[in-house]
Order: sequence, then C-alpha cells, then structure tokens
Amino acid sequence: MAALRRFGLAVLVITIEGCALFGADSQRAQMAPLPEIEQTLARTTAEIAAQDRWPEQRWWTAFGNATLNGLIETALAANPNLKVAEARLRQAETLADFEAADLYPTIDANVSFTAQRFSADSVQAKLAGQHFRHLLINPLVLRYHLDFWGRDEASLQSAVDRSLAASAELADARLLLATAVAGAYFDLLAAAEKWQLAEHIVVDLETLFRLEQSRRAAGLIGEAPLWQAERNLHAAKQAAAGLRAEQELRRNQLAALAGQGADWGMRIALDTSVVPQVLALPADLPLRLLARRPDLHAARLQANAAAEDIHVAKTAFYPDVNLLAFTGFHSVSLVDIALQGSSLAYAVGPSIEFPIFEGGRLRAQLGYREAAYDLAVQRYNAGLLHAVQDVADALSRWHELAAKADEQQQALAAAEAQNRLSDSLIRNGLHDNGKLVLARIEANRERLLLAGLAAEQRKNAVSLIKALGGGYQAAVESAPQP
Repeated sequence: MAALRRFGLAVLVITIEGCALFGADSQRAQMAPLPEIEQTLARTTAEIAAQDRWPEQRWWTAFGNATLNGLIETALAANPNLKVAEARLRQAETLADFEAADLYPTIDANVSFTAQRFSADSVQAKLAGQHFRHLLINPLVLRYHLDFWGRDEASLQSAVDRSLAASAELADARLLLATAVAGAYFDLLAAAEKWQLAEHIVVDLETLFRLEQSRRAAGLIGEAPLWQAERNLHAAKQAAAGLRAEQELRRNQLAALAGQGADWGMRIALDTSVVPQVLALPADLPLRLLARRPDLHAARLQANAAAEDIHVAKTAFYPDVNLLAFTGFHSVSLVDIALQGSSLAYAVGPSIEFPIFEGGRLRAQLGYREAAYDLAVQRYNAGLLHAVQDVADALSRWHELAAKADEQQQALAAAEAQNRLSDSLIRNGLHDNGKLVLARIEANRERLLLAGLAAEQRKNAVSLIKALGGGYQAAVESAPQP
C-alpha cells in the first residue's frame, strides 16, 4: 500500500509539472464579428426591385434558360477539378473514421514460434549449448488507451471539423464552377448577339462605301470622304471578326468547364429566342446569408479544428496511460501447450509513459499548433472582410448597370425614332438613301451596347449570388458520439 501511495504521488507530481511545462496560455487570435454593412444594404436595395426568396441552391434555374441548366448540370457531373475536391472529401471522411477508432479498445491475436540454440561459450551458462524452442499463442490481446486528458476526443473532433470543412470546400468548388459556367454562357450569348448586329453594321457600311464611290466617280465629293468610309468599313469588319472569335473562345471555355473536348463546345446550341431573365434582389438581404458562404464556413471549421489540435498538443505534456491485457498458452514444449493447463498464461495492467525530457519538442509542437490556429482565424477574418466587400461591390455594380441599361434603352428608342424619320423622309423624297443607312447603323450600335449591358447585368447577378453563398446549406457541425 505504501508503494502504491508513493506511485500515485509521483504520478500527481509529474502531472502538475506537465501542466506547468507549457506555461500560461498566450493571447490567441479572435474571430472578427461581421463588419458593418447595414447602410450599404439599405441604400442599395431600396432602389432595386425585390423578390422573396433568393438565392436557391439550384439558383441557375431562375434565369429560365434550359441550355444554361444543361451546361451547369453537365459541368457539375464531369468537371475533373470538381472530382479532385470530391476525392479530398472522401479522404477527410476516412481520416475521421480512423481517429474515431482510437476511442475504442482493440482486440487482436498473435502466434510466435522461436527455435534457438545458445552458444556453448555464451554468458548464459545455464543454457550454454542447449537447444531452445518457445511457442506463444495469444488468441486474445486487448489494448485500450485511457483518454484521461481528452486527447482522442480532441483528435476526433479535429478530424470531423476538417471533414466538414472539406465538404464546405467541395460546395465552394461547385459554386465557383457553376458561376464560371453561367458567366461564360452569358458572354457567349452576348457575343453571338453582338456579332449578328456587327454583321448588319458591316453590310450597311458596305452600302455607304459604294455610295461614296458613286459620288466620287460623279465628281460630287473628293477623296477624303471615300477614304473615311473605307476605314469605317474595315474597322467594322475587324470588330465582327473579333466577336466571331470570342464566340469560339467562349465555346472552348464552356467545353473545358464541362470536362469535354473542344468539339463538344462547338455543338452548344444557342436559343436566342429564350433570353435569360434579369433577376431581382430579395426583399431583404439578411447578413446571415454571408455565414452560409461555403468558403467562410470551411475557414471557420478549419479554425475549430486548429483549436482542437492545440488541445491535443497540450495533452502530450501529461502522462499517457494504456491498458494492456492478454491471455494464451506459452510453452517450450509443442505437446504440452495443448494438453497441460500449466501452459496457460495471462496478464493485465496499465502502461504509463511520462514525458520527462523531450529537448523542447513538445513546446515547439504546441507553439506550432497555436500559430496554426492564429493563422486559420486570420484567414477566416480576411475571408469575412472579402465577403462583405464582394456583396457591397456587387450591389453597387447592380445599381450602376440598372441605371446604364435604363439610359441605353432611351438612347436606343431615340435612334429607332431617327431611323423611322429617315425612312419616312426617303419615302417622301426629302432624304437620300445614305441618311437612312446611317440612321440604321446608329440604331444597331445602340443595340450592340444594350446587348453588352444586359450580359453584364446577368453576370453581376451571378456575382451577387456567389457573394451570398449560392444557397449553400451547411452540414451539421457535430462530432459522432462513440
């Protein structure tokens, strides 16, 4: 009993010393609260039309374009980079299962046979020159780590948090992919529409060039107007060629995003009769949507995992206790081991390890884990600021594009009115054909600008959806109970 008391006292002293070895906790980084953005939201959303629920998880369907829906679904199913993120998630989930196994006892069996002859000149005089056979059969070997300090549970929680973070990162990868596909598709639609308008402008400029050639041949004008008409024609052809090439580039981009070859992109059908809708903002823009951003959710989970790693590093300063037990048959006779009850052997008892001198390894490991936690928290804080900026920028851009589109609609209406006037004057013999062609060119140029603004509006809506997390719903943040 006296020996047991002395042993217990020694354990207590070493435990207390282990607590003192890593010293008092230093000041850790703190997760920042949400920055103020209420005035920005109130000022912007009050001027824009609203709807009730937004964004949904399958947010792309709100644009009402079947081709866009098919492109995004194909990309989400076949994109190789997305499959890399899926593999990382499976790795993280498997690691969590691995850590969970440490909470349970392990049972295994072992069999060993040794045949040995001791040297006649050995220091083991009693067995010198003797043959020795030793058979061990242990059908039941029990090992159980007594988690007095919560190391195993902290390791499990860290692995679970990282698994949930990997799930959020996968959702973020899906969101980035879907928004990239939507943006490329809207650029493709705009390029196709603008190319058609550019071709009409080229045809009208060719008409003007021929008119200038006729006037020059008749001696009505000099060389300068003819040269100007020719320069305008070549510039318009260059613009049309650029828009044709842009369509090919966007098709190639969409094919790559969808995990397909370039020929697949050439087969993407463009139904210009189905124009994607311009979305409306939600009735209110609650700040809780920012917390649903998958990248922020993943960053917060990574910080939680880093905090658990600090706990694990601190437990290394304490005694580590394992329970060991076995039962089996041990004998130097191959016959007696099965027939003699005297061959029965068993043992049970704790195994305790005390960290006494580690050369600073444990302190360094704890410092590393604390620095990793600070890094994870600051990454979350930086991501939060970036998320708020994304929302504010998208809202400002939304308002800007809405105002520009409204003004461009009026400019197009004026150009179309001028075109109708020129047509009326020509029918009454008060205008030449050149005036009508110029009016038609100006109207098409206004349409070209409006097509670009409409595409920018849709892409900005996608940017705002991305800034708000794309309807992401986080998984439950809790560790499985053993």
